Amino acid sequence: MGIIEIKDLTKKYHNHDNDLIALQDITFDIKKGEIFGIIGLSGAGKSTLVRMMNYLEKPTSGKVSFEGRDLAMLSDSELRAVRKDIGMIFQSFNLLDQTSVIKNVTFPLEISGIGKKEAMERARELLKLVDLSDKEKEFPSKLSGGQKQRVAIARALATKPKVLLCDEATSALDPKTTEQILSLLKKVNIEMGVTIVIITHQMSVIEKVCDRVAILDKSRIEEIGNVKDVFKSPKSQIGQKLIFGATVNKDVDFEKEVGKKYLRLAFDGDVTDRPILADMILETKCRVSIFYANTKVIEGKVVGQLIIELPNDSEQQKIIKDYLERSGVSSWEVE
Repeated sequence: MGIIEIKDLTKKYHNHDNDLIALQDITFDIKKGEIFGIIGLSGAGKSTLVRMMNYLEKPTSGKVSFEGRDLAMLSDSELRAVRKDIGMIFQSFNLLDQTSVIKNVTFPLEISGIGKKEAMERARELLKLVDLSDKEKEFPSKLSGGQKQRVAIARALATKPKVLLCDEATSALDPKTTEQILSLLKKVNIEMGVTIVIITHQMSVIEKVCDRVAILDKSRIEEIGNVKDVFKSPKSQIGQKLIFGATVNKDVDFEKEVGKKYLRLAFDGDVTDRPILADMILETKCRVSIFYANTKVIEGKVVGQLIIELPNDSEQQKIIKDYLERSGVSSWEVE
């Protein structure tokens, strides 16, 4: 059983005489202790979905459960208690501009009835965790974007949540700062055991820290799985577009465009330490050209795709495919 379970979730908005479908028939679970990514293009319904996980947004139909409890069945007070277990950070930080950093962090504790002394102690522990101990008296206006997000993370962790929802939390940050925030989230996940859900439109965010990923497109989950498996061989059209880019999307008809045949090779980290192409050319005596390459390091292993142009001779094409199969490299023709 997942810490968060979503079953047949649908969300519709009524607009004049029409219903706008934001999400439709969404079903998946998030396992305790994992970092789960949800990715999609703008307008895919990502933010709506993440707000349903703590019932800030209620579904039109379907079910959201937290630790086995159906959120629709909870009273207002029970729902408020659950939300203490589900922290949230946003792209725009949502800090209180007119109060200090440490007051921002103590705020959720104070409204929960925690005493001032205990709240200050907890806040200082968290500011140390996010490496901002020297900024506790500063105001948000004096901080960089990355520092503001660190404060937001500390504030979200103040009530000791079991889950942290991150809605485009790095979208407003530069690449270096994004890397730092992702490292911090990974630290929170490992050291504090917090389950993390990351909503993003950036594949680089998913590949750096997530264990599993769901790809959302046009209100539906199109693909879900371990990050390595999805990156190695995305099954959906939107997955291929997000991971490989438009140049290798199935919308492109290579054979009709250039009159050649192409083979896509998928690497899963187990065979990329060998010079596969060089060995293949030497053994088969078949020459190939590299048309496209895109590899990434995920979980310490190189995974990715390579597209090669096949010889015109059908016998040589068969020899190449047989060699790759014997070598343990997944391959298929680009259609």
